[in-house]
Amino acid sequence: MTSAARLFIPSVADTASVRIIDVTDPSDVDYWTEALGVSETELRLAVAAVGSSVQDVRDHLGK
Repeated sequence: MTSAARLFIPSVADTASVRIIDVTDPSDVDYWTEALGVSETELRLAVAAVGSSVQDVRDHLGK
């Protein structure tokens, strides 16, 4: 595989570093509402708007 082709294939380390918010897991919802200082409704609306990536949710919420 050429080095140019490798640029488009994320490594295991890259994918492992992407954290997600699982709104189907009550303990995850509890953790992220506390960590981000938002209500459950605000968290769920943010995830619905931008997806479950923690960084995307933080950016959306301005956190």
